[in-house]
Amino acid sequence: MSSILYLSLTGMTEPLGRSQVLEYLIDLSQKNQINLISFERVEDLESVEEIKDLIAPYNIEWSYLSYSNKYGVFSTIAQILKVIKLASKTIKQKSIESIHARSMIPATIAMILKKIYGVKLLFDIRGFAIDEKLDSGRLQKNSLLFKLLKALDNYLYRASDHIVTLTYKAKDILIESQNISEDAITVIPTCASREVFHKLDDVECRSFKQSLGYRDDDKIIIHTGTVSGWYDFDNELRVVKELMSVDEDIHFLVLNKNEHKFINELLEKYALDMQRVRVGSTSFGDMHKYLSIADASLFFIKPSYSKQASAPTKFAENVACYLPSITNRGVGDMEFYMERYAVGYLVDLEYLDLPQVSRDIVTMIEESSFDMQVFDELFSTHFDKDMAVEKYQGIYEQL
Repeated sequence: MSSILYLSLTGMTEPLGRSQVLEYLIDLSQKNQINLISFERVEDLESVEEIKDLIAPYNIEWSYLSYSNKYGVFSTIAQILKVIKLASKTIKQKSIESIHARSMIPATIAMILKKIYGVKLLFDIRGFAIDEKLDSGRLQKNSLLFKLLKALDNYLYRASDHIVTLTYKAKDILIESQNISEDAITVIPTCASREVFHKLDDVECRSFKQSLGYRDDDKIIIHTGTVSGWYDFDNELRVVKELMSVDEDIHFLVLNKNEHKFINELLEKYALDMQRVRVGSTSFGDMHKYLSIADASLFFIKPSYSKQASAPTKFAENVACYLPSITNRGVGDMEFYMERYAVGYLVDLEYLDLPQVSRDIVTMIEESSFDMQVFDELFSTHFDKDMAVEKYQGIYEQL
């Protein structure tokens, strides 16, 4: 049994950490001793005991630090030093052979530990982190800080023993720009578990829908998760408003944890019919119920160079629940998935024809002619968590 140190900037008490870290580690702990160190946000610490209970039956030992960005780069440096101290102790006590680093800051920590202890490094990139800061305006291309961080980023790619990317586009970019061997990079998009994400049967769907106060004829467009940052929620609301003007049965449901005030301000800005809009939240375990009663999942992500390395988690969850996605071009491998598999509607945000887009979406929902076997083929080929676990296990054994 291998002893793995897993470093994650994403907290296990966050929905993303629950679905995209713990869901994998629980399965990987069957053949490995997992020593997990994560950063938890203060507002999520109330869920710590729930996570401890969840992982108690498995070979997972979890330590965490409270995440803080109060003092910018100084907070980051302080947290890196704390993790290095904690991880060093773990490496010596648990005979760690490999470090699985999820994103750039954990990979930087892992590289320091690799230099000290000679452990192997798996760099699990979750996007082009430095380019994201450039694209968002947080860094300037000609600044010294950007050049230093970009040099560090490139060094981490070349010095890692293996790299996992979310997209084939990212793999191609790294092979070409960093001269990395194709065999040293594995593509594992954000996946989902059918044990967690599965569609309710017709009776359950109708019952749950009615319990929320919806009529049988109501058509629900759903947005799950964050609406800020890279999400183009403004254009989503423009589309929803147009849809509501075309079809009086269209309703909009937003499930989100911490941004309700911001969401309601935008809803007011775009003057949506609030009689047909709901903003709420749900647990990770109940999300599949809402996806089951929805008619389409809407999520727009601002396209950019850095987003070529991104894979929306919600897309895999939608596919698992046979829910059509309404999304946009210019993000990761989404065009490949959406054009090869008929599982939704693809929008070009640069040329957004609202009347045409809304008519197409209403027609798509009304006809509801999707082939469930296509969803199954896409899921089993690209987004099945069990497939992802097999790939990670293969990398662990290789390292």
